[in-house]
Amino acid sequence: MINNSSLIVNEKISTWVKFFSFLCLFFCIIESQAQTESIRIDFGLNDSDAPWNNLSNPTNGQISNLINSFGLATNVNLAVTDAFHGVNSNGTINPNPVLGIPGTASGDSFFGNTELFSGVIEPTGGITISNLDINKLYTISIFSSRLATDNRETQYSISAASADTLFLQVADNTDTIVTTSVYPKNNGTISISATPGPNNNNIYGFFYLGAIVLEYEADPLPTPSLSLLSPNGGEYWQSGKTATIRWQPVLVPQVILEYSTNDGASWTTIDTLPGIQNSYDWLIPNIPTQEALVSVRWDTLSDQSTAHFEIADDTTRCAIVVIGSSTAEGVGASIPDSAWVNRFRNERASDTRFEVINLARGGYTTYHLLPTGSPIPGGINITVDTERNITKALSFDPFAIIINLPSNDAANNFPVADQMANFRLMTDAAEAMDVPVWVCTTQPRNFNVASLRAMQMEVRDSILAIYGEKAIDFWDGLADPDGFILPPVNSGDGVHLNDAGHKILYERVIDKQLDTLCGYSFVPTNLENPIIDIDILIYPNPFKDVLHFELDVAEAGTLEIKIHNRMGQLLNHQTVFLEAGNNRPVLYLKNNKEEGEGLIFLSLQFLDRSPPFSQTFSLVRGG
Repeated sequence: MINNSSLIVNEKISTWVKFFSFLCLFFCIIESQAQTESIRIDFGLNDSDAPWNNLSNPTNGQISNLINSFGLATNVNLAVTDAFHGVNSNGTINPNPVLGIPGTASGDSFFGNTELFSGVIEPTGGITISNLDINKLYTISIFSSRLATDNRETQYSISAASADTLFLQVADNTDTIVTTSVYPKNNGTISISATPGPNNNNIYGFFYLGAIVLEYEADPLPTPSLSLLSPNGGEYWQSGKTATIRWQPVLVPQVILEYSTNDGASWTTIDTLPGIQNSYDWLIPNIPTQEALVSVRWDTLSDQSTAHFEIADDTTRCAIVVIGSSTAEGVGASIPDSAWVNRFRNERASDTRFEVINLARGGYTTYHLLPTGSPIPGGINITVDTERNITKALSFDPFAIIINLPSNDAANNFPVADQMANFRLMTDAAEAMDVPVWVCTTQPRNFNVASLRAMQMEVRDSILAIYGEKAIDFWDGLADPDGFILPPVNSGDGVHLNDAGHKILYERVIDKQLDTLCGYSFVPTNLENPIIDIDILIYPNPFKDVLHFELDVAEAGTLEIKIHNRMGQLLNHQTVFLEAGNNRPVLYLKNNKEEGEGLIFLSLQFLDRSPPFSQTFSLVRGG
């Protein structure tokens, strides 16, 4: 059964009721000896508020480091391992409040179909949750809804250490969930496959997956802490624009945001928020000053900007627009902020004069992005997307445009000449309005057909030759000689790049120094964003006596490594000095029974950062 006290209440309940419910939950959990926590997943296009994890891609979507009900990263991963057809947006938005499922989660879902619908049959759809603790019992609760009058029963087949099958009547569902409890397989995974149930009489055999909640026994909680990430000094924020305040909360039930325009002599409250929230979009007040500060606090915990930032009475706007497909949209990155466009945007968040607009959509080709009104050749079943194409990009009056189309044209076997003609139509439209365009080369993709990999290389060479300084190389250092993605930058699907690959793309864009075209040279501030300047890989997991680390850091510093068991006892402790760039320290654990087996917690802390960066990982130690 779902533990309703540990779930979000219905979205129609007021913000204050939500807050006090969370406050009660927080202190009840702290006092409890048998703690429970949950991971909540919303499938569909409408995002639910934290601590819900949102997955919008029904074909190959994935999320790394799912957050739990305390707002903490778990190291548990989620991936669509059997594609659904698409997203249904006709579920109930008024579920029974006792379920603790918000309308944003109940109102849409992934769907599939056993009979031809919109030219597609997807008779099954499935997800896999990985990196789970094999010694824990997980209670799985599933909700789906579709406003309908026929029978749309959906069958959920659970594959874990033991198998189970659940049946849910999805049609007009507002108050029913199905639940089971299982241990993961020995590899730490639980898989859920959705198909029509035996009573389903829909003519298309529609089935659905809307929301999942995993409940399990909680591990020992970390010490509460609170640190401000931005603004942290040196930012240039304009009155009347919106900028994002970011902080790092650990087990705080509430945060109060304040700002000062006079070096802290007086403070004005911005808002009071639930502690699980870690960012806030702030409408900058019209109070020009060069002595602005922001503070975040709760009880005795507080942190503020380490240096002044400026609030300016300035209407300058420098927009750069990105159009393209899944790489630009962010697919392959473990979290959105690790994707190359978001790295580019976040780095510029310290100066509101710069605006990065991303129109990319997964699966798009050069035909999707042609100028509005462009004819499409016969036999090509693609319509120009007037909300994401070059014409739409130009409507934002940008100072530059980037086109990032990695491989979908080749996947559709569109000839090289046609691809290059489409690029020319897009760049000509921009040049007619005196807007410069940078064209990214193709990217490697693990095509099984050699001719498609050869096509990728030919388009790459053509872009480099035709666009010269306005070409951005998204190939070199990412591909092997045969055109396959190099393993260190492969996200795992053979199509998209991982965090390390996205970082390379980001750096290639930075090298072009596009910001100077707007008349301003962007100067990075001391914004402390651990996602931006630290890449961490730890392996193997499970491990025995040796752990390997790969850490790519922008600045040299001292790393403290600690390992605790589930009782909180310190098992191993050492410090390592890291040079700027890639480091590969190795941690050896004593092979004795005291250190034990099973789930352990590894914490990394950079001691000489301000504020200190720390992150905790859950690992499994085998015998």
